Amino acid sequence: MPSPPEFWIVDDNEIDRVVNGRLIEAALGGVVRKFKDGPGFLEALMAVSGAEENDVEPGSAMAEGRMVVLLDILMPGMDGFSVLERMESLPTSALAGMTVFMLSATLDRNDLERAEGHPVVEALLPKPLDVHQLRDWVDQVSR
Repeated sequence: MPSPPEFWIVDDNEIDRVVNGRLIEAALGGVVRKFKDGPGFLEALMAVSGAEENDVEPGSAMAEGRMVVLLDILMPGMDGFSVLERMESLPTSALAGMTVFMLSATLDRNDLERAEGHPVVEALLPKPLDVHQLRDWVDQVSR
């Protein structure tokens, strides 16, 4: 039986981080890591992605293709799209080991088009997060 996904939530809203984390733990299982901003997330991501050595950390969720990133679009300082730009510098093996979903409370048409047009983004999901919809997406990309 494969290990469950590891979810990394990047959202400046503490309530969203806590609620989404608990929903995911209860409905989907697995580890949930939470980040309040893009820089903190990127620092942790660089550590497991092997960006310095160009080698993904063996045994990590990323190495096993089990990392799911939930990235909020609207954050102060570095927004979700800026985070994506920085992620593009990761080794191809790191990007291949993760599935990225962007989160938005507004579902602005421009944001939707940008997210759907980005090669790293699987889908744009509305806030509040629907864990059943997330489970369907995770199941779909895991096949």
